Amino acid sequence: MSADKPFTKENLDCYLKELAKEFRKKNGNKVPAEIVLIGGVFKVL
Repeated sequence: MSADKPFTKENLDCYLKELAKEFRKKNGNKVPAEIVLIGGVFKVL
């Protein structure tokens, strides 16, 4: 997924799915994680 596209309501789900895939690749399935949306910004905890 290209970072050149702006975040919109329509493509936010796609970006979050890509983020989750990359997290799982790097950390595996055993590491717990939460994605918190704060004012339109997301943070991985």
